[in-house]
Amino acid sequence: MNNTIKTICAAVLTALIMTGCGNDPADIPPAEETAPVTTTAMNEYALVRSWTADELLKSIYFCGEYHTFPIIPAENENFIFSDGYVIFPDGSQAYTASDGDGNIIGMGFDRQTAPPDLSVLGIDLSSVPDDIPNKVGIADSIYGDKDETITYSFFGGGITELTFVYTDKTLERIYICI
Repeated sequence: MNNTIKTICAAVLTALIMTGCGNDPADIPPAEETAPVTTTAMNEYALVRSWTADELLKSIYFCGEYHTFPIIPAENENFIFSDGYVIFPDGSQAYTASDGDGNIIGMGFDRQTAPPDLSVLGIDLSSVPDDIPNKVGIADSIYGDKDETITYSFFGGGITELTFVYTDKTLERIYICI
């Protein structure tokens, strides 16, 4: 009797599996009736960061004023541009990346040589690693450990790269490139 029940149960399960567990095939819409997938270019980073590239560029503050990229050397006579570096009037400096026209499209600030009033999106030299997700957003790349060395990098959305590097919970480096 047990073998008969097992055989009947197996046959019923097989039949249910083969017929879609009792669903009428007419209940399943054909592929052409499914809703199309749509995408939008409107702030595709809204869920992970609240700023746009324009807002980022307008937030770069050092040497007592806001600076946006590209930085055109001829329009910044107080800065000395030489061999991939810029020296600011207060003696601080940053390393640079330029385009084919000599305009500065990227800057790297190291803690030891950066202007003391440096700030990007509200992140200044006194910030801690937890400030990045709280103030800037979820980074595209997070590498390391926030108790040792951790790097937060943002890419796309109108910029090439925005990177913050912390060592022992101290901001050591900021790199910005459009």
